[in-house]
Amino acid sequence: MVAGAIHGLGISMGNDLPDNIEDPDFNFDRAIRSGQTRDDFLEQIKQTVIARTAVGRSRGWKFPRVNAYLQDIIASVRNPHLVMVLRDPVPAGLRAARRIEHDEKHGPAVLKHLNNQLRLTSLNMAMIGALRVPTLIVSYEQAMRAPEAFLSEMAPFLGVELPSDLTPLLEFMTPGSYKAPPA
Repeated sequence: MVAGAIHGLGISMGNDLPDNIEDPDFNFDRAIRSGQTRDDFLEQIKQTVIARTAVGRSRGWKFPRVNAYLQDIIASVRNPHLVMVLRDPVPAGLRAARRIEHDEKHGPAVLKHLNNQLRLTSLNMAMIGALRVPTLIVSYEQAMRAPEAFLSEMAPFLGVELPSDLTPLLEFMTPGSYKAPPA
């Protein structure tokens, strides 16, 4: 939802985006699963960043485990600004556990996912502290409750103007399921 809002505000979040708006070119897990080495992946990302920067538009990407590589490529990113999205870990853990164990709402699966989510948040927070670049920390749940306020806060952070008609963005941000990124 946040990456889609950024995209809808005019900052390209990638090419041929899937509905989750995770640019395949920046998906570390996918690259490793396909047999790419970490070093090759880092070099490919640096080249992608350089090529996309040459186009002259502000660009971004979404990858929840960006801590796996951002410190290694940050020098290639022009004027980096980070948007870190925090989610309430309990409903997120329950959702993740349901995908694995449909009949279990509490227990080991939930605890495992809660611990994983808290570990990921901790790693991302440590990365943000080390990078010392402008960072907007967003509560996903708060953004969902007050989407216009969220957009009004995020647009100036990103250095863009809010569109006069927020309807397409607000419709995209309506909870439910993944949707195609707004134009």
